[in-house]
Amino acid sequence: MHTHRTITFDVERFIMLDAITDCTATVLTAEKHFANAPAYLALEAMAQTGGMHFRHCMKFSRHAFLLSIQDTSVLPSMPLSGLAKTTVTQTAQTDSTAAYTIQLSCADVLIEGAFLFGCTDYGAQFSQSALTTHYRELFQCLQNA
Repeated sequence: MHTHRTITFDVERFIMLDAITDCTATVLTAEKHFANAPAYLALEAMAQTGGMHFRHCMKFSRHAFLLSIQDTSVLPSMPLSGLAKTTVTQTAQTDSTAAYTIQLSCADVLIEGAFLFGCTDYGAQFSQSALTTHYRELFQCLQNA
């Protein structure tokens, strides 16, 4: 008999973005309302914002993922509460990677970092039709939020 275990991360949903407020060829700004959230979720929101911009730049035709956080501010020890605004600025892009400086501000907290994203073609592991549709719809939904 198999035992099923559920691992929770104390978040209602995995998407750490509530809205995309602006998007250009090199900059994307997003918002997230946090309520007593652990500070590490700020890094997740920053990564998701960068990943969303990189997918948008590739017209959602490839799978994007976080490669590394090359530099970041020290995370606060206190939980985050309030409206967080994240701004990603693309500093470089190749056929397979994109570099970003990312800032998240929430109340008196400012977190800055340098993030590197990679991409790969969709394939057996990543369904192109399902994921392209999913990320296009998610992007549109966040822009209309």
